[in-house]
Amino acid sequence: MKNTGHAPRSLRTMRLAAGALLIAMSALYVAAILNHGVAWGYARSFAEAAMVGGLADWFAVTAIFRRPFGLPIPHTAVIPRSKGRIAEALGEFVAVNFLSPEVVRDRLENQDLAGALARQIAEPKMARRIADGIVDALPAIADILDDEAVSEFMRHQIGEMSRDARLAAAIGGGIRLFTDHGRHQPMLDAALAEGWRALEEHQPALRANVRARTAWVWRLISLDARAADALIGAIEESLRAIAVDPAHPARQRVTALLHQFSDDLQNSPVLRARIEQAVADALAHPAVGIFLQDIWSGLKDAVRENAASPESQTRRDLADAVMQFSAALSEDTGAQDAINRRLRALLAELAGRHGRDVAGLISETIQGWDARTVVDKLEQNVGPDLQYIRINGTLIGGLIGLLIHQTTLWLAPHIG
Repeated sequence: MKNTGHAPRSLRTMRLAAGALLIAMSALYVAAILNHGVAWGYARSFAEAAMVGGLADWFAVTAIFRRPFGLPIPHTAVIPRSKGRIAEALGEFVAVNFLSPEVVRDRLENQDLAGALARQIAEPKMARRIADGIVDALPAIADILDDEAVSEFMRHQIGEMSRDARLAAAIGGGIRLFTDHGRHQPMLDAALAEGWRALEEHQPALRANVRARTAWVWRLISLDARAADALIGAIEESLRAIAVDPAHPARQRVTALLHQFSDDLQNSPVLRARIEQAVADALAHPAVGIFLQDIWSGLKDAVRENAASPESQTRRDLADAVMQFSAALSEDTGAQDAINRRLRALLAELAGRHGRDVAGLISETIQGWDARTVVDKLEQNVGPDLQYIRINGTLIGGLIGLLIHQTTLWLAPHIG
């Protein structure tokens, strides 16, 4: 819709121009009656026909919006009387000509939506604007959500995941792939190093426990100390042997246990049932609910902290991620084609699903306006152009009057 801020002034100006022209024709008509001569005859014919044309077009233009002089003349005040029909027709027009799946599909057929998106978000300012929008919106979204409901949702999702056999099978397959490539060995090395550190740290306590469990007779000959040294030495030697030997039986045993666990996850309903029950029992404990709420509270605090800082690392990371996505998308024509196909299909589907809803919204909005509002909106936008019709009708009517007058003068001698 046009800017209505300047339309009323334009409408008044054109009304005054059309009215002034009609008054001028009336004055010319009066002057032509009071004077005689060939030229005044032409002037009278022009003014007379111009007044007829101007008045007829004034009536036609006025009748579109209201009753001329308030008289109940049939087929006047067309728009106020037909508001409902106009609303439905406009909604139907938009739905059929703009929001049908066929129209949307044809319109987007040759549009590179993915490429346009990639080019748009490649600009650092746009990427930062997107990142800022996401970060700034997150606190409001987090505040809308009920903490207890979120905790219950997390609990429910964890429970659902534990009951999903496909997830268990996928985890089992991941463990098998992990161990087949020996990627668990660095973790085992780290565990051995941690065991060695713990042994060194707790040697005094271990010696004290051995001493406490040794009879006093043996303590007299320091047998407790020798036993503790032997025990600690044996453990250290075992840890060292496992650490330096990639093919140590203990390592092979761990690998075999992981393989067995992987197979059971993929194939054993009994193990999956036990895991499911263990998860359910854990989730039922009140402490888990408190733990999940603490996690959610921590996330909300982190979100607020990032939103409060205009230069937070999260904003920068998100902006970088947007630009990296843009660069990757720009170089991957296959991904662009796939995204374009999906977007076209999605937009066509949305048009088919909600096009009628939009039409209904347009129709209901217009029907919800009072008749005066509809008239004002339309008259402010198309009224100035309609006043040109009055001006043209006045001038063209006058020209036709001249033509009729000239034809009459030409035919009169021949007919007489």
